[in-house]
Amino acid sequence: MTMEIFSGKLDVEDVSGTLKTINRIGKDTGSTIVLFDAAKIAGKPHIESAVMHAKRSFAEGKNIARTLSMEILVYASGQRQCSLAPRFGLQAGENQVYVLILDGETQRAKDEIRKLVCETEEVSAANETLKKEFDITDEELEVVGPDRIDELVLERIAMIDAWR
Repeated sequence: MTMEIFSGKLDVEDVSGTLKTINRIGKDTGSTIVLFDAAKIAGKPHIESAVMHAKRSFAEGKNIARTLSMEILVYASGQRQCSLAPRFGLQAGENQVYVLILDGETQRAKDEIRKLVCETEEVSAANETLKKEFDITDEELEVVGPDRIDELVLERIAMIDAWR
């Protein structure tokens, strides 16, 4: 498995048109490409965990979504419902994103994506946003410490399989 993750910015006027372009790049390069709202992601390990769980659910025939890219978004969201997962993807307007390119011709896919996405420094989500998105309580944060909120997010992702 080849995986490339980088941060960037892009301005989106037409979400579905932009997603069609990204899907075309994915198809042309044999890659799965997912763009995540960086404001809701606890760093690269968050995405790596979502990929691992999504690939395993497909391999075991226990996937919730029809496509691997949507299954990855489902896991990244920490929810079992496909309808909630798009909140973690592209939105209209200016987007700070993480770009995931999985398998296929990853370098060619990255070169094509860079025509849409201006690569930037990595941006991590604010603790308040992660608390809200993943239902993390103040009590939980007091136990582990605020600097370990990303571990609680990874725990939520792992728990999706237990909730099935």
